[in-house]
Amino acid sequence: MKKVSNIKYKFLAFIPDKKQIKANQGLWQVVLLICLPCLLITFLSLVLADVSGYLIAFLLIVLSLVSTYVVVASKQRSEHQLRTLSNIVEAMIQGDYTLKGRLQANQALQELLDYINKLSENLSRHKIEAKESRLLLEKIMEQMDAMVFAVNDKGFIVMANLSAQRLLLNIEPSSENFNQQQHHQVKLIDLVLGEEILKATTGIINFNQGQLSGEHLLTTESFISEGKQHQLYLITNAERLLMEKERNAWQSLLRVLSHEMNNSLTPITAISQSMQQKLQQKMKDGEVIENTESLVQGIGIIHERSQSLTAFIASYSQLTHLPQPIKNQIELKPLLTKTTQLFPKCSFEISASIRLGDFESYTIEVDSNQFEQVLINLFKNAVEAMEHLNDKAIQVECLIADNCLKIKIKDQGQGIANINNLFVPFYSTKPLGSGIGLTLSRQILFNHGGTIKLFNQDVGAQAIISLPISH
Repeated sequence: MKKVSNIKYKFLAFIPDKKQIKANQGLWQVVLLICLPCLLITFLSLVLADVSGYLIAFLLIVLSLVSTYVVVASKQRSEHQLRTLSNIVEAMIQGDYTLKGRLQANQALQELLDYINKLSENLSRHKIEAKESRLLLEKIMEQMDAMVFAVNDKGFIVMANLSAQRLLLNIEPSSENFNQQQHHQVKLIDLVLGEEILKATTGIINFNQGQLSGEHLLTTESFISEGKQHQLYLITNAERLLMEKERNAWQSLLRVLSHEMNNSLTPITAISQSMQQKLQQKMKDGEVIENTESLVQGIGIIHERSQSLTAFIASYSQLTHLPQPIKNQIELKPLLTKTTQLFPKCSFEISASIRLGDFESYTIEVDSNQFEQVLINLFKNAVEAMEHLNDKAIQVECLIADNCLKIKIKDQGQGIANINNLFVPFYSTKPLGSGIGLTLSRQILFNHGGTIKLFNQDVGAQAIISLPISH
């Protein structure tokens, strides 16, 4: 049956369609219009010349064949040239700009080919430039910390950069099962925070979901793609932006204060030291000066306080001159153990929610000196908060959550007195506190891409260090 059908289709292929019939009719009309007058004139001339009828018939047949061949050949050549142009244009429509027309004897046709070739080159150049621009834009978007994603008119996410895939869609690009088009099957409304994002307007939006907890800046913009309405979303961590601006403001203030106070303290320290030395020398020489001891004591106090203020200002210069971290792979547990040994009067309990074998060799990518300083500051604060207790104990818990390593430090102290001013430089509730420890710790973690949060519990306080997991 299949063989019969093939024969039937082959037979039908030889049957000309309506377009072919019309084309053949047009061809024969051209042949008749050109050949008939020529043949008629030739026939009349031969008859008048009294030529033999057989010879006239032979000549007419030969002339008819020659005329028909010339007309048909010319038409086929024209059709071939036009078909070549059609193929070039069709290839350009399909996005292929490699086809080029060959040189033609017909000047008019050659000019048309030149214009088509130039058009093909221009389109090819524009296509390459557009592709390069798109690749550059995609590279820039992938390097952005902000989440960028687009939603089509049906609510499906059609584009998402790495930050959006990792934080919003919980898709890890480094995983073996990662699919570049995986997010195309996701609707924004189906996400945990999707409904909240859709309802929000441009401005500050507060998230409370894993790594997206805290204030974020939401920006939306509509655009048309392939004739359909799309929505572009840009979500930036506002806390980090505000923290950076706050840090820059404090650094500028500290630089000014340090400069102005040092300009005054330096000569005061030098003069007081010189006066103190002269008074002591005169006392050794036996000269009698009224109230000598009071003068020496007063000048000593001036000298001592000026040196104390100089050291006080110098300690804050750490915030303005904190170097960028030099990161290395450091084993976490030995680092914690070594730091706890600095506080022998306090007991530490170090635990981990990850498997013990993994925890023993688990490494983090940090600047060991700076990160150790963060731990020292937090342990010191916890120990000082438990100063009234005879048995001081601190719990340190390590766990993996929301693509972050979290280190929880819990104490049994009196809690945080004024939690709103924790990270304000110069502010401290402790009698001998400088108000720099937590501010410096937050800045160190900020440079590592991490965060620090402190809050009170039913008993004591808890500090949580979050560091992004390096893949």
